[in-house]
Amino acid sequence: IGLVFLAISYNLFLASNDIVAGGISGVATILNGLFNWNNSIVILTFNILLLILSYFLLGKEKTKNTILGSLLFPVLVELTSHINVWLELDTSQLLLSSVFGGVMYGFGLGMIFKAGFTTGGTDILNQIISKYAKISIGKSMLLVDGGIVLLSAFAFGPTRVMYSIIVLYIISLISDRVILGVSDSKAFYIITNHEDEIKEYLAGNLCRCTGY
Repeated sequence: IGLVFLAISYNLFLASNDIVAGGISGVATILNGLFNWNNSIVILTFNILLLILSYFLLGKEKTKNTILGSLLFPVLVELTSHINVWLELDTSQLLLSSVFGGVMYGFGLGMIFKAGFTTGGTDILNQIISKYAKISIGKSMLLVDGGIVLLSAFAFGPTRVMYSIIVLYIISLISDRVILGVSDSKAFYIITNHEDEIKEYLAGNLCRCTGY
């Protein structure tokens, strides 16, 4: 279901308006704009190559939960490629497309992550760069997805980059809400053999806020 949301958002709001929200789907949008290459074929090709890299560089366990998303997403992108014909929506308003596309994409992505899966693609690349360049996943994502968004300026101009940044922010916001829930209040459990040391640290060093 999460992948269906992603595919519909991609075809209905993002790719149809040349809005690049990072990832392999963003690369596909750029290559489609420059060379008219089929989006789903590009996504599938890159995903298969990255799955092979993941198997050899990250191992079987880390690759296992990316296989389904990597192979099913391009199939769904192809199946929904004519959704603009089926649904008579005016998606030419770039701001509206950015907002609704970002919300739908973020919701789908959050569902996938919450289920313990990924869509493959640059998620694999981020892990490889993080592991071998010794940097955090966050910095790796900034390098990879940020680079893809900046590359879109050469294909579609700087205005589209600004809309892409709006979409990326909305995707991040919505996917976090789906994964973590609406409330900002969270509870967690510490399982440890060093109970006294942790109590002392929490009582003496950690800034604590109480409330109801």
